[in-house]
Amino acid sequence: MLWLIVLLVTCLYFYSRKRLKYFSSRGVCTLPPVPLLGNLTAVTLGRENFVEAIAAGYDAFKDQRYFGLYQYLVPTLIPRDPELIRQIMVRDFNSFADRGVHIDADCDPLFGRNLIMLTGSKWRSMRASLSPAFSGARCRSMAPLMADSASAVVNYLRETVKGEQAMDINTITMSYVNDVIASCAFGFAVNSLKEPDNCIFRLGKKAVIQDTNQVMKFFGYENMKSIMKLLQVKIIPTEDAEQFSQLFKSALKARREKLVQPRPDFIQILVDAAQGKAKDTDGNTNNEEKFSDDDLVAQAVLFYIAGYDTTANLIYYFLYEMAVNPRVQDKLYEELSTLPEEEKVQYLYESVQGLEYLDMCVNEVLRLWPLVGSADRRSVAPYDFGPTFPGSKHRLIAPAGIHVWLPIYSIHRDPEYWPEPNVCEPERFSKERKADIVPYTYMPFGNGPRHCIGSRFAVLAAKVFLTKFLRGYKTRAIETSTRLSPRAFILRPADGYQLIVEPRN
Repeated sequence: MLWLIVLLVTCLYFYSRKRLKYFSSRGVCTLPPVPLLGNLTAVTLGRENFVEAIAAGYDAFKDQRYFGLYQYLVPTLIPRDPELIRQIMVRDFNSFADRGVHIDADCDPLFGRNLIMLTGSKWRSMRASLSPAFSGARCRSMAPLMADSASAVVNYLRETVKGEQAMDINTITMSYVNDVIASCAFGFAVNSLKEPDNCIFRLGKKAVIQDTNQVMKFFGYENMKSIMKLLQVKIIPTEDAEQFSQLFKSALKARREKLVQPRPDFIQILVDAAQGKAKDTDGNTNNEEKFSDDDLVAQAVLFYIAGYDTTANLIYYFLYEMAVNPRVQDKLYEELSTLPEEEKVQYLYESVQGLEYLDMCVNEVLRLWPLVGSADRRSVAPYDFGPTFPGSKHRLIAPAGIHVWLPIYSIHRDPEYWPEPNVCEPERFSKERKADIVPYTYMPFGNGPRHCIGSRFAVLAAKVFLTKFLRGYKTRAIETSTRLSPRAFILRPADGYQLIVEPRN
């Protein structure tokens, strides 16, 4: 038995050494990989966030148009050149139409059906059906619902915060975002601060992809899909997936049978999609393809788990940057003070969207702390990435299937494009200076046809909350650490979400 183990380990070692020569044999720079682990040793051991692994290569190869990393044994290309990023995301999108990791419905019946995992015509049809849910008109109609959820948080703080107080901001941001999604997307009215055990909140906390175990499932599907499928590893545990399915199918049933008042929300878009009458962004009816209830439930779950953690994180990092930059916070408060009293705001959506400095601040926070640190793509056709640097004799001509990580976090903090990149300076996004931003060096929601479909909704939800919160409270920092949690899929603070909250009166 021992000799079989030794033989297996030996074979794996030499196989991995061969795989880990993919880039060096083609003249592409890469950091020295570790057998079997590639360039993710520190990520695997919980010592760094995976965007920091990307940043190490990004900083090491400043003269290169692109470089390589190994996510375990999978060669992964990292473009540094904004023009190459444009080619991948937009100009040559048809060559990079798929996301990086592909988990199909055979592997995970729920997660494998969502918009991110879909490919080809199925993805295009679903994207066209869902896009109207996030139009400006839909968001305008949802703004009052967001305001109700934000008011519930402010009322809770009035009852519990009498003076300056250190508190876990994550508690209120997670509760707010849960209530917003429950209300705006699915028609459920909940107050998660007063009723933290409500079913949507309870399920959401289990399903959100925010720890190492969940991240490793994605890497597992990328490196050994057959084994993951054989072991029946699910991104969302089967029991939780079934509860989500029952919850959203009951909402679909109630809407179809008109047991509840129709609302311009996400669940109505799903009902229309199932009937093949969803409208595209030009208002034309799309009757090409109908979707099963399982398809629709997958989109509902994706909407929840993709928007829940990321939007809450945006609000936290915004409040954090205000706390460590009191000049910015004071200037923003001056603008917020120009708004009329809440009961006199007739057009909430227009009022919030008209706050120019708030918009500049949100853009700057998204530069510093994008919702995800990288976006992924996979080529569906052979592709010539061009020379490794201008004038180089080496160029990567890769077959279909090459995995690409787009280094959003790193390029957002590159001093070549952003002077004093770690300083919060909202004025970078003023009308006068916006034109100076190099295209494809700012992409907090990705870019091209695969950009985040819910970006408008997420930003509006954050703005509505911040408008109400910062008119009544200000924040101060307990400490100024910006360390990233190594055990998270998105950019989460390693030292928690503690800030000092102080009533303005």
